[in-house]
Amino acid sequence: MRSIKEGENAPSLAKLRASPSDMSQESTLVKASESCMEKNVSMDTRLSDTDSNLGGWEGDLVTWSPSAWITQAQVSETRMEKAQAWETLALEAQARVALQPKLSITELPTVIPLKQESLQLVKRMSNKSTEGFPARLLWSSKVEYVLALMGYMLMPSGLLRFVSYWVHKGSWSFFIAYILMLLGIGIPLLFLEMAVGQRSQQGSVELWKNLSPWFGGVGYSMVMVCFISNTYLNVFNAWILFYMSHIFHFVAPWEKCPLQKNSSDFDPECEQATSYTYFWYRQTLKASDRFEDGGQPSFSLGMFLFLAWCLICVFMVNGIKSIGKIICVLMLVPYLIMFCFLIRTLSMGSTEYGLKYLLILKVASIFDLTMWCHAGIQILFDIGLGFGPIVSLSSHMHDFNNCLADASFMALFKIFTLLITTPFILSILGFWATITTHHCCQRNTKKLIMLIAQGILPPEVQPPDLQDNPTSIYNYWLYSLPPPLRNTVLSMVPECNIQKQFLKIEDSPRFLFLIFTEVISLLPGSAFWTMLFFLLLLGLGLGSNLMFMLGNILTLQDTFPFCRRQPKMLTVCVSMVMFLAGLIFIQPSGIYYFSLLNEYWVVVPIIIIIICETLAVAWAYGAKRFLADMMVLLGHPVFPGCDWLWRYVSPVVLLGLLMSIFAYLVQGPLVYMAWDSSTSKEVVRLFPVWSLILIAGLSVLVLLPILAYFAYCLTLGIPFRATPSHNLLSTKEASKDILQGYKTES
Repeated sequence: MRSIKEGENAPSLAKLRASPSDMSQESTLVKASESCMEKNVSMDTRLSDTDSNLGGWEGDLVTWSPSAWITQAQVSETRMEKAQAWETLALEAQARVALQPKLSITELPTVIPLKQESLQLVKRMSNKSTEGFPARLLWSSKVEYVLALMGYMLMPSGLLRFVSYWVHKGSWSFFIAYILMLLGIGIPLLFLEMAVGQRSQQGSVELWKNLSPWFGGVGYSMVMVCFISNTYLNVFNAWILFYMSHIFHFVAPWEKCPLQKNSSDFDPECEQATSYTYFWYRQTLKASDRFEDGGQPSFSLGMFLFLAWCLICVFMVNGIKSIGKIICVLMLVPYLIMFCFLIRTLSMGSTEYGLKYLLILKVASIFDLTMWCHAGIQILFDIGLGFGPIVSLSSHMHDFNNCLADASFMALFKIFTLLITTPFILSILGFWATITTHHCCQRNTKKLIMLIAQGILPPEVQPPDLQDNPTSIYNYWLYSLPPPLRNTVLSMVPECNIQKQFLKIEDSPRFLFLIFTEVISLLPGSAFWTMLFFLLLLGLGLGSNLMFMLGNILTLQDTFPFCRRQPKMLTVCVSMVMFLAGLIFIQPSGIYYFSLLNEYWVVVPIIIIIICETLAVAWAYGAKRFLADMMVLLGHPVFPGCDWLWRYVSPVVLLGLLMSIFAYLVQGPLVYMAWDSSTSKEVVRLFPVWSLILIAGLSVLVLLPILAYFAYCLTLGIPFRATPSHNLLSTKEASKDILQGYKTES
């Protein structure tokens, strides 16, 4: 085997040093080898779905280990024919290599290795149609592939969550931790998923079985998490479409309190609410007061949820053939809107309070482990690791594509996007906090005047006239009162504090809708800006959900070949199943189910899946071995630090993040923000015990395939690491061993 390993890298330049007779003999053998390869192309493609059991492929040579995990009782004759065919190819490759002298190490970089010819042959063979099924499609251009990844990584909730952490976790301190986590685990793990997909050219279910049987369940867990996440995330797009249907009203519903039946005035409960949009949301969407309260799904939201899935189906009609063109629109339009909003908000007044957070650096936060954990978790979800679409999308890219450069570019793109959206969102939130505090001071002034007129409060607490700057004038007057009078006033009216109001920022979709729609409605030309805002959210939401859907569809087609025959029907069926499953999120308590899954459930399965990915590549298959394979495909060495990052840094950091999540879940009760209709305010409520059992059971369900494969391999004594054979057998002897193994199994 050593002679073969040396010969397979022998460059074509060696032919110039061979004798004329050797050249003639080699030419004859080359023609015979090529002819034999062409004759066996159809045979190989017919068996492409079963060749994963032949052992690991190292470039163009078959490596066989006695610990291979073939457990079938019967082996078909076609598999024996394939083994004989590859035996012939291996023998002729040996004869071809034998004619070439060894080259020194200094000569190797100057020539093209012979292995690339066989890699191209294997690539051509994999692109042939098999048994009447369409050939595996590849992206038509690198631009479409990159845009698809960009659309997948721009989930609207992730952008707002980053700003929330920026405000609450130390501003620039959090950003520094974010960058370090991106370099330590973000880019390496993104490169890992891209490289695994490109190298295998298989779906996210089968490729993990080929890397290591111990991690054969990772692909199944990915599919289930991706399916569930896509089901409730598309409800986000339904909310957007629902809100867009109301912006053409003469007065947008969320701009004022809704009228009650048989009433000529606003509802007094709404006048006391913090925001009109909260009250409008509860009245229109029939949001319940508690998680336990059930009810029928909202018909109005159901129509828009159905419309959202129809849009997904239309965009998916031709798979990756048309998805690139669609994602161009879904990406370019939101970015254009982002720049428009950035220019508009920076020129508005009352935004300086939010923008000042861009100048804050809390040094003490650097030593806060909680902040680092939030930064690490944010990285995983910003990039979209563990869900499966990255692996699926990369598997349809050329195997010689420089995925390490792509991973670095995607990281820079993510940072660039955050640096654009953060000032825009902070300025909007600063404007919202300022205007809301002004309204609070004005309401308090009216109420105090009424209480003084009724004789409940003494005349000494008469508030001043609020004209120029209501917040400053009111707070200056309030804190200039003697403490007893000030306490009396505060017992009658709420405190109006702009800092407390600004720090109410949350990362939930509810906050995104209810606050942003209210703020934009206050701008001049609110209908135009509201339309742009919803188009921005819709473009980002559909782009990310489209990639989730594409990841599911491609995985089903790769796992079940019959799904390739009717791709359009498959897309419609999967969309219909997800639509029916999504009805639970548009019932009165649906927003609470959304929060339960999005905030508490999904993080644990995703981190466990990413840990399994890292262990499968770095330890089971071998990081150095995998990087050597990638070096052959890419034609140049890969950054050697990936070996160290994959094997040591990433697993340790991921385990730390997982432990921090478990500690957070067990240290206190899980809460959610609910609407209390009796007080017209938001209140904090506890999730019931059965909801905790629900997310625990759902986590076990999606991780069950991983546990099942672990138990299966442990029971059969399958080694954790599939070590390639290093004995000195010739290619002929190795291929005979393969064939003999098949005969024995038969």
